[in-house]
Amino acid sequence: MRSSILLLVALCGLAAASKNLVKLSEDNWTQLLKGEWMLEFHAPWCPACKDLQKAWNSFADFAPDLKIQVAEVDVTKNPGLSGRFLVTALPTIYHVRDGVFRVYAGSRDKNDFISFVEDRRWRTIDAVPDYKHPNSAQMGVVAVFFKLSMAVRDLHNKLVEEKGIPSWASYSIFAGITLLLGCVLGFLIVLVIDQVFPTGSLSTATKKSEKKGEKKEDKKKEEKSETKKTK
Repeated sequence: MRSSILLLVALCGLAAASKNLVKLSEDNWTQLLKGEWMLEFHAPWCPACKDLQKAWNSFADFAPDLKIQVAEVDVTKNPGLSGRFLVTALPTIYHVRDGVFRVYAGSRDKNDFISFVEDRRWRTIDAVPDYKHPNSAQMGVVAVFFKLSMAVRDLHNKLVEEKGIPSWASYSIFAGITLLLGCVLGFLIVLVIDQVFPTGSLSTATKKSEKKGEKKEDKKKEEKSETKKTK
């Protein structure tokens, strides 16, 4: 009986998902740069995201009438996008129009979403600045760091849960690797700087030139003194 109830609940959840809801990932997120979109970032473990799910799916059903696209991103599957968009709280909602991004901060209700688009309330919200634009080079770098951090976390969990390594040992391994990489990177930087700006050889060359200049001046002084004596 209990399994039947759980199955019914699962089927209801699947039925609630709108066919108009677009699932974006790190491979196809650039679709946002054209047209008008409403985008939600969520995670399966987030209670507030679960509360929003019904309203967001209902809102997606109205997308064709509003002539927009309604999309969602699962940050657990796309950590790079959470970094690219600087998602620090869940759920986070963006309005996008022709590549201009704005953070939605209104009520999380279907009717409010609809009126936000229909009444063009997004015009009263400041756009995301250029240096934070998701398609900028710097935010691409942030996305890479977010993916690396998630990869490190997953590796840590695997070492602790599957391999049975104590947490302190796992942290020690990562700390040692970090220090080693830092030393190697520092050595490479010093090597490059030394090749581009050879301070040692330059200083010796300047010293030699200074000594030569001093010798020439001494010779000139001696020659002047000798000429005076002859006179």
